Amino acid sequence: MIYKLLPTRVYRSYYGGKNLDILQNIPKPVFSRYPEDWISSVSLAYNPDNVVKNEGLSMTEDGVFLKDLIENDKKNMIGDRADMSLLFKLLDSSERLVIQCHPTRDFAKKHFNSKYGKTECWYILSDGGEIYIGFKNGITKEYFMELFQKQDVKEMLNCLHCFKVKKGDFIFVPGGVPHAIGANCFLAELQEPTDFMVIPEKVTPSGIKLKDSKIHGGLGYEKMFDCFEYSGLDREDAKKRFFLAPQKVNDNVLSLVDNNVTDMFKLEEITVDNQYASKLESYAILLVIQGNGFINGEKACFGDRFFMPENDKKLQIDGNMKVLVCKP
Repeated sequence: MIYKLLPTRVYRSYYGGKNLDILQNIPKPVFSRYPEDWISSVSLAYNPDNVVKNEGLSMTEDGVFLKDLIENDKKNMIGDRADMSLLFKLLDSSERLVIQCHPTRDFAKKHFNSKYGKTECWYILSDGGEIYIGFKNGITKEYFMELFQKQDVKEMLNCLHCFKVKKGDFIFVPGGVPHAIGANCFLAELQEPTDFMVIPEKVTPSGIKLKDSKIHGGLGYEKMFDCFEYSGLDREDAKKRFFLAPQKVNDNVLSLVDNNVTDMFKLEEITVDNQYASKLESYAILLVIQGNGFINGEKACFGDRFFMPENDKKLQIDGNMKVLVCKP
């Protein structure tokens, strides 16, 4: 059995989401504080200034939380794994996101009491945006803390590499690497299942003042700067490290990230022209990013998302479409 999942809009500290409104066929799509859609999530969103019960948890068409579905039948849903180690989302920005940094697993274990950090990757779905990622050479902790104290956001951004992005680009963002997604970016993000972050900007580009706990993530204003990786790169090396080229698996499948890059998750792009069949090696989350047709007999079009459980790994795609497949 394959489970179709409903949209799960999440409140954030930036504006966007018009493309998500369009996907949901909302009559008058607008930019709002709900710029993310957590496609397959068993994790709660962290919003200290806007606490909503169960925010961030994905739900099936039958009205059951994916988290409950897994907990009530773990063996069939995710096999012998302790939990679902993925969080997959859509993100649509109308303004630049604040500079942020997420913990590595080691840092998260020590400071957040979590076995998961927040390494992530981005699949760009539209042209015209830009991203900031990784420190340039020569940036020290002391210098960056000084910029934070002065709230010199322009210079903080100048400490990071800035790249234009286009549809189909794929970017890998390890824990510890500072980054900021620019305005007009529509992307799919696969990550570890947490919402940990530290933010060196106290006010967002649109003027929203962030709470202290949102800025330092509970670490305090000094400890938060231990989360950052200060080993800088020149521009060419930064692009090589963070922009990954897809690897051809067969005529239908491209591997975007696999065990050669990280042991945290895998992501593939499957392109189908008429028909495709395969047996997956584990449970998976599927997102249609182009075209339409059927996935295991379920009607599917752009934006539709599905959870394939461990006990039913036969994948059948009929139609003309492009699908992202996330696996542990």
